[in-house]
Amino acid sequence: MRSCDLRKRNMRQEMIDFAFTAVILLLLIWRVRRGFACGMMQEIANILSGVIALVCVVLILFAINSVKGKTMHVLAACIVALILLGICFKICSLIFRPLLAVDKICIVGGINKFLGAVLGAAEAILLAFLLIKAFGYFGIFVF
Repeated sequence: MRSCDLRKRNMRQEMIDFAFTAVILLLLIWRVRRGFACGMMQEIANILSGVIALVCVVLILFAINSVKGKTMHVLAACIVALILLGICFKICSLIFRPLLAVDKICIVGGINKFLGAVLGAAEAILLAFLLIKAFGYFGIFVF
């Protein structure tokens, strides 16, 4: 009876590993194709936008938590940080606008697309690593 339960558990773990591997492979293919299509500069701009959006969400959650805890100095700091983050994002978008126009040059465009694919692969590997750590945190062990 124990060997049957152990066999079922191993089979379930193999199915989880296979599904996770398929998801990671699809993620890698998607990010490499998207990176090649967009180019390195657009990929950097997209990653920067995602990071800034994540920081904004965290700051908003801190602000909501500070309102619940009635700590107004934390709320004021969050509001100031959100305003500064918005200004930083606008400055970054002004910097990236001319850099994205460089993609139109024929020789630079090919290198930009190749480096975009490499950056997309690096992003997919980082996302896979974070997924493995998150699943491990919740007790779902893969690999």
